[in-house]
Amino acid sequence: FCIDNGAMIAQAGWEMFRAGHVTALEDSWITQRYRTDEVEVTWRI
Repeated sequence: FCIDNGAMIAQAGWEMFRAGHVTALEDSWITQRYRTDEVEVTWRI
């Protein structure tokens, strides 16, 4: 899959922030095997 460009990541982060979803730095992590189609989208109705 090639769906992780910077603009898409920034937009998703902005939408999450606007919806009140924040993650403390110590609770954040990264993995190359994280699938974006498995992410729970809580900021959309």
